[in-house]
Amino acid sequence: MLLPRDFIESNTVLIIACVTLGDNVRVLRRRNFMTQEQLAKAAGISHRTLVNIETKRVTEPHFSTILKLADALGVEPSQLVDQE
Repeated sequence: MLLPRDFIESNTVLIIACVTLGDNVRVLRRRNFMTQEQLAKAAGISHRTLVNIETKRVTEPHFSTILKLADALGVEPSQLVDQE
């Protein structure tokens, strides 16, 4: 489930910025200067799985996948799933 992180009013348009698992993975991967291929290999998951997570085709991956990604990125699993 996506929850709004920030509400930004611009004239008559309301923009809701949501943060998802895929967003968190992408940001952390880039902060670590890793390509998708490098992260997938380091986490022991397929490149396709990582792409699907980052593009939000998969929004609830197996918990073991989250653990592998967190380990490869050097963060706690909660940092991947937290929306704040």
